[in-house]
Amino acid sequence: MPVKKRQSGSAGARTLQVLHAVTNAQLPLALPEISDLVGLPKPTVHRIVALLEEEGYLLKDETGRRFVPGPALRDLAYKVFQCEAMRGPQHLILQQLAKKVGEACNIVLLEGDRITYLDRVDSAWPLRLRFDVGSHVPLHCTATGKLLLALQPKRVRDRLIASLVLEPKTRHTITHPEDFQRELARTRREEVGIDNEEFIEGMACIAVPIRPPRGAPIVAVSIHASIPRRSLAELRAILPDLREAARELAPIMYG
Repeated sequence: MPVKKRQSGSAGARTLQVLHAVTNAQLPLALPEISDLVGLPKPTVHRIVALLEEEGYLLKDETGRRFVPGPALRDLAYKVFQCEAMRGPQHLILQQLAKKVGEACNIVLLEGDRITYLDRVDSAWPLRLRFDVGSHVPLHCTATGKLLLALQPKRVRDRLIASLVLEPKTRHTITHPEDFQRELARTRREEVGIDNEEFIEGMACIAVPIRPPRGAPIVAVSIHASIPRRSLAELRAILPDLREAARELAPIMYG
């Protein structure tokens, strides 16, 4: 005879259990799976999920039967990453990296089907990109976008790819689906994102993930430079500095 699940903890604690289960899952979860993970009865989980869906913290996937983090939860995550108490230490690491390599450095967040700038230290060079914190850039033609897309679980990756329009931003933008898939495969192998004048003519960028303790990364750190000043090969030469910064940033970004 199966063991009856019991109610435990406060309503707030049970709600947090459900949110934790969904956000830590590699795939969308159905109600019975959430119930098993949190050890709560299905009627209780149904009430909690219905409330979280109504408030925008959870969202049904394309099947209509499974749940993923919703826009309100993603917005909350963005605000956490933007918290001033966190930005001090992360900004210092970014400043040190920018000073060492002499180029603009960025921390970005995967937010749905786009990349959002969380922090940035610009270079002193006259020719440079000007993106403020909070600016958005596309996934398909940026180093950080392709990197974070490539490192998502296959189901998430496939869903995002299906939503993309491979719009040419420059003559170098990858617009053929098969070429794009090959680029993502290379990116997964190397764990290095590359933008070789694909977003803006004359600008190159490399990126590495800021790895969480578990699961797929949703933040990355990048360096970009003007091609006349620094080639893509020269940017690759400073990957060790970029990876070291990513290691230092990980405990700050993910707590």
